[in-house]
Amino acid sequence: MNQNRDFYAGLVATVFFAIVLFVLIPIYVKVPSFIPGFAPPPDMWPRVVAVIGLVMGILALVLAFPKSRKASGEQVTSLGFYVNRNKVFITRFALLLVLFVAFVYGLPVIGFVPATVLLLGILFLMTGNFGNKVWMIGLTIIFPVLLYLLFTEVTHTPFPEGMLFSNSFSDLVTLI
Repeated sequence: MNQNRDFYAGLVATVFFAIVLFVLIPIYVKVPSFIPGFAPPPDMWPRVVAVIGLVMGILALVLAFPKSRKASGEQVTSLGFYVNRNKVFITRFALLLVLFVAFVYGLPVIGFVPATVLLLGILFLMTGNFGNKVWMIGLTIIFPVLLYLLFTEVTHTPFPEGMLFSNSFSDLVTLI
């Protein structure tokens, strides 16, 4: 069971970071036509994080593969048995896909910080481990704020602020 879990965790990480790297960054991170020689482009750090995540996901897949082959040699299962045994994992995976789609479409509407807080909060709830509530709440709120401050203030990478929280009334009217 743990061997399959390692494989699926690597698969989810690989797919997620591949979508971020090849789909989301080119669409949502605008690169100006002129960048001074001393300044990194705005898509540099998101690409670095996405490439590191993609490499870690692929590494997790590669390391889980020998374990899954060893486990598959020890047991013979049918598809129905597999689905019944892993309903919780399949349901969580489907919820994660829905959650990431909602995050991507909600990001321009409510902004980076609130969307990330919601995403992390739901992900922490899905783990089912409530022994470290203080850490969960702290990371859910503080981590997105620190990421936002790091990228906007240090690297000057703009993040979506969201139409609901913008100062312009016309943006809010066009949303409605």
